[in-house]
Amino acid sequence: MTRPAGGAVSATTPARYQAAAWLLVAVAALAVAATVFPAYPGWLTGIIGWIAVLLLWPRLPGAQARVVLALVTAGLAGVIWGAAGGVAGLYTRALAQNIPLIAMLIAVSFLRLINTGPGVAGEQLSTGRGALLKTMIGVHLFGAVINFSAVAIFADRLSARAKLTLEQATGLSRAFMVGALWSPFFGAMAVTLTVAPEASLARLMATGIPLSALGIAVTWVVLSSARYNHARDFVGYPLHLEALWVPAVLAIGVLVVHEVQRAWSVLAIITVLAPLLTVATLLVREGNRTGRSLLRLVRLRLPEMCGEVSLFLAAGVLSAGMAGAIVALDLRVPFERFGGLEASIVLLAGNLVAWLGVHPVILISVVGPWLATLDPDPTLLAMTFLMTWGIGLTACPMSNTLVAINARYHVSFADLVRRNRTFSVVMTLPGLAVLNGYALFAGR
Repeated sequence: MTRPAGGAVSATTPARYQAAAWLLVAVAALAVAATVFPAYPGWLTGIIGWIAVLLLWPRLPGAQARVVLALVTAGLAGVIWGAAGGVAGLYTRALAQNIPLIAMLIAVSFLRLINTGPGVAGEQLSTGRGALLKTMIGVHLFGAVINFSAVAIFADRLSARAKLTLEQATGLSRAFMVGALWSPFFGAMAVTLTVAPEASLARLMATGIPLSALGIAVTWVVLSSARYNHARDFVGYPLHLEALWVPAVLAIGVLVVHEVQRAWSVLAIITVLAPLLTVATLLVREGNRTGRSLLRLVRLRLPEMCGEVSLFLAAGVLSAGMAGAIVALDLRVPFERFGGLEASIVLLAGNLVAWLGVHPVILISVVGPWLATLDPDPTLLAMTFLMTWGIGLTACPMSNTLVAINARYHVSFADLVRRNRTFSVVMTLPGLAVLNGYALFAGR
């Protein structure tokens, strides 16, 4: 099998990969069905997801395959231990835990078909401080909806004539990853709402958007300082306001539907809206070629999701195993309550382990069930985890964003992590302030 640049598989994709792609489509559809029909057994969708992962297993890098195996092994040990101790529902939870999250990520991937980028082909790229700011705002807004695809779109354009610079990579990576602080379309929000389903999406967005804007502002001030020649040499990507309709429509749609259909989770709403918006837009743009575009995405693009799907499925097993182990060992949370101080401790510890290489999804899977026993304010708990993801992950060696930028554009991974680590430390301070401010507001 040949692999074109950027990791896309060729038209000769093996049949097993194409079969796995259709199984992933089934996962997304069945996850929505489970919302409409609560009696549907979610564990069945989990089995389908694991079959897809096994079919795609040869595509997984060796290091990631070992991580997945380690998570599953540890998780299964906890599940078996907990089940032997009388804890019910662990096997079902291990299979179904992160299915809504995976379904959302699959659905969001369809948005690639209608987001060809915010610029005009052949348009002259601008330079300077203004170009830097527009580029970061653009990748942040588009990335908030179509995830890493936005980074690839921007970076491909910027590196078309010259190698992507460390400054460009720094601006793109930070502006994209702080979107995890508020975007309902990020895996961060999906994982967090799985642990804290009663959290207020409106409040999470209201606190996360200013914090992400601060992160962009901090990056812009640093990269446009005298140390970097006031960004005079920075080549940016043009941003056009008319191209922002997709993020705007989706964000408004999610909020409106969530208000009307309270029984539907945010993840389920996104899983429905993203493909519907894609199909509607393609019918207007392409007419009878719509089916061909959708088929091509399923066959060639969905297999690329094997890394994300396997990691989140494994994290679900680990989460169930930790829940079983906690009950079996009768472990007590080292806190008596979960207020501003406790949230601050969790954020600091979470960022530290992220800097050491532990992905936040693992931390949330382990710590989430533990902290849930304290009956915490769900929004405060969710806010804490989002900050661990949006701030700690910017300097995590396990970050898929940083790894992809290094592999695809040959930017120094060590330099990128080192620069982002300073940024992560700086952003932790306002994060702590927001957590404690909200805790006071919520009476915690």
